[in-house]
Amino acid sequence: MNKKQGFPNNIVKTSKYSILSFLPKFLFTQFTMVTNIYFLAILIICCIPSISTVTPITSIIPLVFVLVVAGIKEIYEDVRRHLADRKFNQTNYIYCTSNNEVSIQSRRIKTGMIIKLKQSDIVPADCIPLLSSNQDGITFIETAALDGETNLKQVLVPNYFIGKTINDINELKGTLLCEYPQPKFDQFRGSITIGNDKISINEKNLLMQGTIIRNTNFVYVLICYCGIHTKLSLNQTPPKLKKSNIDTKFNIFVFVMIIIQCVICLILAILSGHSHSIINDPNEGFWYLPKDDINNKFYGLKKFFGYFTLISYIIPISCQVSLELAKFAQGIFFEQDDDMKIKQINSNGKEEIVGMNAKSTGLNDELGMVKFVLSDKTGTLTENEMKFKKCAIKERVYDISKLQEILNISNNKIKKNKEINENTNNFNNNNSKEINHSCSFIINSNEQENQEESNKNDIINFLKCMALCNTVNINDEKFSSQSPDEEALCLAAKNCGIELISRNQKSIELLEFGINKKYNILSTFEFNSDRKRMSVLTRDENGIITLWCKGADNVMNERCNEEGKECMKYLNEFSSVGLRTLVLAIKTINEDIFSKWYEKYDDAINLLEGREEEVELLQNEMEKDLQIIGISAIEDKLQEGVPETIEMLLRGGIKVWMITGDKMETAINIGKSCKLINNTYYCINDDTLNQCKTTLNEIKLKINQQQHNFSLIINGKNTDWCVHELKNIFKDIVLLSSSVICCRVTPKQKAEITNCVKKITNKIVLTIGDGANDVPMINTGNVGVGIYGKEGNQAARASDFAIRKFRHLAKLILYHGRTSLLRNSEIIKICFYKNASFFLILLWYSFISNFTCQVVFDDYIMTFFNILFTQIQPILIGIFDRDLQWQTIQLFPEVNKEIHKSLRGKVINFILWFFYGIYQSLIFFFVFFWFISPSDITGKDGLNGGIIYTSLTITFYSLFTIIVTLIIETKTWNWILVIGHIISIIFIFIIYGLTCYIPGYSTYDISWNGFTYVFQSFNFYLITIFTIIISVAPLILKRFIQRYFFPDMYHVVQEIQTSLETNYGKKRNFFFEGSNELKQLINHRLPLISKDISFNSTSSNSQINEIELVEEN
Repeated sequence: MNKKQGFPNNIVKTSKYSILSFLPKFLFTQFTMVTNIYFLAILIICCIPSISTVTPITSIIPLVFVLVVAGIKEIYEDVRRHLADRKFNQTNYIYCTSNNEVSIQSRRIKTGMIIKLKQSDIVPADCIPLLSSNQDGITFIETAALDGETNLKQVLVPNYFIGKTINDINELKGTLLCEYPQPKFDQFRGSITIGNDKISINEKNLLMQGTIIRNTNFVYVLICYCGIHTKLSLNQTPPKLKKSNIDTKFNIFVFVMIIIQCVICLILAILSGHSHSIINDPNEGFWYLPKDDINNKFYGLKKFFGYFTLISYIIPISCQVSLELAKFAQGIFFEQDDDMKIKQINSNGKEEIVGMNAKSTGLNDELGMVKFVLSDKTGTLTENEMKFKKCAIKERVYDISKLQEILNISNNKIKKNKEINENTNNFNNNNSKEINHSCSFIINSNEQENQEESNKNDIINFLKCMALCNTVNINDEKFSSQSPDEEALCLAAKNCGIELISRNQKSIELLEFGINKKYNILSTFEFNSDRKRMSVLTRDENGIITLWCKGADNVMNERCNEEGKECMKYLNEFSSVGLRTLVLAIKTINEDIFSKWYEKYDDAINLLEGREEEVELLQNEMEKDLQIIGISAIEDKLQEGVPETIEMLLRGGIKVWMITGDKMETAINIGKSCKLINNTYYCINDDTLNQCKTTLNEIKLKINQQQHNFSLIINGKNTDWCVHELKNIFKDIVLLSSSVICCRVTPKQKAEITNCVKKITNKIVLTIGDGANDVPMINTGNVGVGIYGKEGNQAARASDFAIRKFRHLAKLILYHGRTSLLRNSEIIKICFYKNASFFLILLWYSFISNFTCQVVFDDYIMTFFNILFTQIQPILIGIFDRDLQWQTIQLFPEVNKEIHKSLRGKVINFILWFFYGIYQSLIFFFVFFWFISPSDITGKDGLNGGIIYTSLTITFYSLFTIIVTLIIETKTWNWILVIGHIISIIFIFIIYGLTCYIPGYSTYDISWNGFTYVFQSFNFYLITIFTIIISVAPLILKRFIQRYFFPDMYHVVQEIQTSLETNYGKKRNFFFEGSNELKQLINHRLPLISKDISFNSTSSNSQINEIELVEEN
């Protein structure tokens, strides 16, 4: 049946390769890379003896080395995937037939089977629960494998099957009809037909593969999706490939070098053909050289390919490997950074230390180029720990204590639950230093007593709405919900005498002032980002049908009548002190009206096609003409270190945006509290496109082109207009603003805003969030950062880098990102420099060898140059080198601006170092041409050293000069770097020793005697020292002039970091864009930097200050 219907088996396969397919698949993948194709072409040319000037070994070994390193990495990762697949596929489950229960492996499970799952079992496939050991058909599951959430969730047995026995389940016969498999976790529709009964099923009735059964002894399930059709498999698509700017620049540079190589080879081929014509000329040729019958053009063509193989060495084959290894090691250092770790309690109740997760190490350097940070608010900037602060009912504002007083709730009763006390502090006892909740509301007045007594029924209905209208579960007498807001509301209601004590899919039970009350659930309209509201239809013990609803004020206002709207005037006042608001409403429904409506609603939820549209229409029909009963106000505190982190980012030249779904007044308050905005800001909150355009033009006129320290706040639909119709005007303003706040934004708009910022600024955009609604934004940014949040780890799983707290972002960008950018730039420029310096000697040598493709180095030296002699240093520099410590960058985040303005990390820097390599190659050549070539009688015995002496001498002084240059370029030393340089030198002697000692090994026929002859020559030492000095002198001179006469920002900060008592006798004019505290720090000569330095700046006023560092007498 499964085969006939095309249903897949349940074999899970996440591995990429098998034993037979590894080699062809791996090689195909590798040779889709441009650099590998290029070096493969070079290898093919080298294998043609008639045109190649070097042996194939010079190309085979480097290419094999690159492939082997990549292959080992692929094998390691795929073996881990194979082991995980095998463990899952061979897990045993219980298969239920009409007669008995038998064991079955997961890989043999098929659609339509009934399987028995037990406590702690991993669900093997997507399935429908038919019978649960828990009351009312509830199955508890842990979904950490899907979304990272550790809170238990409920999956419900369809109502039809509640009360069925095991025998009933085993004897079921019917038809399961489901929608085509699709990846959305929160969407599923289908129906089960048994006889004449048609049972509707939805996402609440779906157990998904990978979840774990918890707090449930057993559950019988009907398999509906297997293998590649499960939602877990459909969500395991490869992530969108993000490429760093450095990698792009590297590829561009390689492409340009290949073009230059072709041009050079073409010129040399023409010169070679011309030279060949002269040699073969019977009248003008050299009589002592042999003649041949080869056509001059064909000869030139041969030499073109010959030179192509020689000049190809200027493109470093090992550069990509060096970058990958360095980035991998950098990622390890990211994750091991103690400053980015926190302590937390795990699911087993034990304390553990957890850190960040660098999942896309290829983007390490991209962090250093970030110019814009787009951040979510709730859970990212704030703790996402909600506390009920107060509420407005009719024309009165109440805090918890006033509600208790009106309802005669004793304090002794409240103190029985410590957790409630901690989460419902008195409104006037505010311990939050970040958000100012001072308010002018008068809630204690003798004149109000009578009216407040009359409001008692409204207060009770308000508390009931908080307790009923939610998806809160009760686990171990604690409230648990995906929404912290709902937990806070339930705790507040409980504190005031109305407690949610149980919930199942049919009913809710409340303890109202000590009396149990049961409410039957008729229907639930769940919250989503489009609806922005939630409703529950209930029937109480008296048969009264009530709709309880809560939602955002802009949505609820249009659905409510005028009754109860007196409290709406407090919305802005609540928001202006940073509180999150929800409007609560109620509606009593006539039995006849409900019956007619529910008949249509029941038909709609059983539809397979068009269900969502029909259900939405009927929900909207019911959710109208509501009566507002009050407004809740909830506090969400800022995370520790958020203001300081944002200030550091702003001082570092990074523009910060906050994107939130909150009201504008709430967002402005939070923006001020976290130092994102100052006193100068402009609001865009218009009703029409033309009004929005006018406002933007007015703001543009007000902006002083020399004064960029202002913020922009955009509300609601204005965001859409700004990122689409008014993009050009919007661009002119945001490029000058220091920060932007976008309010009332949906998840879809978050991604659109990110995409807009990327396009209009052409800068690197980092996006950061903590929830599932932030995933589109995180995926759209150049770099996506996720925070492990209280509502799950979806954002962290979808991100490139996952951190624990927002305050860790400062070090991630300003230190790790900046340092990685400099390190990886160093690798690229060093690799191109050293290859140009060493191998361009072959180009210059052509001019004195009659363009005959002669080689001055032994083939094995050319082979191991990139693999052993100069491979270790770039990798170690890419791992350990740094110019500034994190403690120094904390004090001077302005040094990050220099990265965006200077040549460091830019293509022009690679080009300059390539030209420096050309300079050194010319020095190497002319030292040979002027000092060695005229007279190579260098030994004390008066014998001629010959080509062997020439080759050895050029090789050694070139290699030693390159190593010395790398030593000078290293900024930070440790014992590993020292050992790395020593090992490289040892490799040179080992390879040369083997080449000389093993007969026939050297392509130049270098003997051990020739090797010792060079090192016995006094000339060799003089020439080597002289060559090193004149080769590195420009680099040292350039460093001296730049540091002492034209210092960059980081040079001055290095001096402050190294020695604060002297400026080496130099007066410096140095410009910082930053706070007044920075000016004071520098002018008063900071105390020695210590590791205990932490955030201590308090000013958010940014201005340009000229700071003079003057020598003190």
